[in-house]
Amino acid sequence: MSTISEFRERLTNFYRYPRICKFQDEIKDKEPMMSFLQTPHPGDKLVYIYIHIPWCTSMCNYCPFHHTYYHHTSEELRWQFTEAVAKELTMYAQTPFFYKTPIVNVNFGGGTPFLLEVKQFERILTTIYDQFKMGDKPVISVEGDPIALQNKEKLKDLKSLGMTRASFGLQTFNERLRKKLTVESSGMDVYKAVDSLHKAGYTEWGCDMLYNCPEQNVTEIKFNVDRICELGPSIIDVYDLNISPNTKLAKQVIDNRFSSNPSNQNEIEQFRAIQETFAEHGFEQVRSVNFKPKTAEIMRNGILYQFTEDVLAIGPSARTFLYSGGRNYRNHCSTEKYIEDVEKGEFPIEAGNIVSDSIKEERDMILFPYYLEVRKDRINYERFKSKILDMVASGYVEETPETIRLTELGKSWAGNVQYYFHSDEEKEAMATSTFLSLQQGTNLFNQDFVNVGRPRQMPTLGQSESRV
Repeated sequence: MSTISEFRERLTNFYRYPRICKFQDEIKDKEPMMSFLQTPHPGDKLVYIYIHIPWCTSMCNYCPFHHTYYHHTSEELRWQFTEAVAKELTMYAQTPFFYKTPIVNVNFGGGTPFLLEVKQFERILTTIYDQFKMGDKPVISVEGDPIALQNKEKLKDLKSLGMTRASFGLQTFNERLRKKLTVESSGMDVYKAVDSLHKAGYTEWGCDMLYNCPEQNVTEIKFNVDRICELGPSIIDVYDLNISPNTKLAKQVIDNRFSSNPSNQNEIEQFRAIQETFAEHGFEQVRSVNFKPKTAEIMRNGILYQFTEDVLAIGPSARTFLYSGGRNYRNHCSTEKYIEDVEKGEFPIEAGNIVSDSIKEERDMILFPYYLEVRKDRINYERFKSKILDMVASGYVEETPETIRLTELGKSWAGNVQYYFHSDEEKEAMATSTFLSLQQGTNLFNQDFVNVGRPRQMPTLGQSESRV
């Protein structure tokens, strides 16, 4: 009999474990953190490269990721940034850990990386091709927005440089809601972007969709899914809207700027509607947040496998996780500070932690609900057996001789199953990170001031306001 009660408050999915908090995990001495680079990569994990491009032409009020206004930056700064990215890549490529280690996937994220000039993409990609060993048929992907991606000639130019796929945030077809979320593009821009992708020869592309937004209901969610399926993407990410404390959107919700606000019940009903509507169109759920046409192929070196492989992250705020190196760290959440460190020949890291084998085992367990299933020989089954059996008895997980996997019920509660496998230490660290972010007036994701109102003056340790 299960020792836990039925899940009631639906939790969002977890993609990062352990957490990184600059208030708890500040790196004061970089040398011990980066010492792993002097040892050759063991080859037991595929290696991905993620490159964070921090610029956007508008500021969606729900987005917690590090980004700044493109039009507020000079061409000189953008080229200075491009050279810093190339140099950071080279610094890693020349270490024993990455020397001759095949790179299977390169993903430009942000921000809106498609805003880079073609010559800047060329500079970065040429550095990767020259400095790293590339795997067989690597996936090279770029994120854009529906306005920027209408540039067919630029899409063709990037394809000639090796780009193989593109993605963008669709979010919703509700024009009124798009404006309230300060999304710059329109629904018509979405159609134009898809047309441009097809004409430029991109056969693989994906999009993001939001649910449980203010003023959304099940009817709108079904309409959005219907329209997305008509467009024919190869993969769709569906995300519940996280309204983080301290942010502009949170303030709008508190101030009753919307006729209806997100709720737990809305989230549950809307996700069920998403599952049902995609199924009606012949799409299958392949991850806790991902749906695809049944005919679409999932490549082993594709982005859907990145969380259980080694990811080297480049650029401001970019997060590296390396199973093989036992490292989890984040770059500076400041473009200027990022450039400054790289130009001095330093790795631009600000916070992180060394990952033990025990924590790697925990990470594998909290990620299995995202993947929907995991082979028993890929986890420490005996260590987590009691919790697994709890989930089985509760109806969220089922066992086969070789695997454990989410049930149909469990697929609607993946985030809760993930949280159940968090260690007590990690739960406490997450709670402390939330408290410190609230105390300092930062957003919870990077502990910076992106999409947060006017920054507070942060107290020093000698002042009356102390840090836990």
